[in-house]
Amino acid sequence: MSIIRPLALALLLSLSPPFTLALGKPRGCFTRAEQGAEEMVREGLRLREGAIGCDGPPWYAGTKPLWEEIDQRFGQRFAAQTGIRRRAFQREFAKDAENRLQMWNGRIVMHFRNYPLSETYCAGIKDVLQKMRRGGWGVFSRLAGMAKDEVKMDYRPCDK
Repeated sequence: MSIIRPLALALLLSLSPPFTLALGKPRGCFTRAEQGAEEMVREGLRLREGAIGCDGPPWYAGTKPLWEEIDQRFGQRFAAQTGIRRRAFQREFAKDAENRLQMWNGRIVMHFRNYPLSETYCAGIKDVLQKMRRGGWGVFSRLAGMAKDEVKMDYRPCDK
């Protein structure tokens, strides 16, 4: 059980059926909170995949232990954001929520798992993890917010 980290568990739960909650009619958009959750899920996946990739050869950046510490520290918050995102998918794609989540999670993970690593990229991942270690959730939240435009391209905001 110690091998399964909170974020990984949250992602697995977001992929698992059943989607039985009645969350109202589809709105055709995602609220600011739902968009923020998507930003945080994406940034968490970027950091996780980067930390794992940069930890091994040829970079040996020492990032995996940093990620594991961050994941343990903020696992409940990561899970909460994953839950907000899952409920938005359940509302918007009631007939196909599980499949849609699997497709989006696969797309995001595949992108970051295969992202071309470099000394600079790995140093950046390590720097973010160290800043999170010192500065906490606010550091992560601000960084995740940089993906606003990308998320808006994928999900129409309700506030437009």
